Amino acid sequence: MRTYLDAILEYHRHRAAADPRSVSELVAAALEMGPTRGFRQAIMDTQGLAVVAEIKRRSPSKGPLFIDLDPAELAQKYVDGGATCLSVLTDEPHFGGSAVDLQAARQAVDVPVIRKDFTVSLLDICDARLMGADCVLLIEAALDNAELADFHALALELGLDALVETHDEAEVARALEVGANLI
Repeated sequence: MRTYLDAILEYHRHRAAADPRSVSELVAAALEMGPTRGFRQAIMDTQGLAVVAEIKRRSPSKGPLFIDLDPAELAQKYVDGGATCLSVLTDEPHFGGSAVDLQAARQAVDVPVIRKDFTVSLLDICDARLMGADCVLLIEAALDNAELADFHALALELGLDALVETHDEAEVARALEVGANLI
């Protein structure tokens, strides 16, 4: 049975396949950026519970959540409330997010930010770094072994942490095989 997640991934894969940009040029630009804020380290340094607060306008399954949110204002409220890190949805057609949301949230606070999106190409890793993310989400179930390994390696090369989303023991084992340290 086809799910909304399948349709979203198909959309992103089709878009990535049509993207003519050069990965090597984007990698070169990303390598010139300053250091990231250390998403994983912020979680490791937290005494007690580390909270990753999410900035999300809508959901394909739940509909509108907070369409008119101000990402900078919400980011500040989350940090004031004790958030360790922020998660910002950047998928526009399905979640109403954008790179602008991520940039506004990151500029408003000093905590690390993960780009929460459907990473299906090396270009997506580069884009995450270039838009100012400190971490990128890799949904293990959406990637084959080569993609997971390649995307994880590029993220680390660019100074990004990589959060590998898993759903069972077999997926955790695959994540560990590529050296994931944030699962």
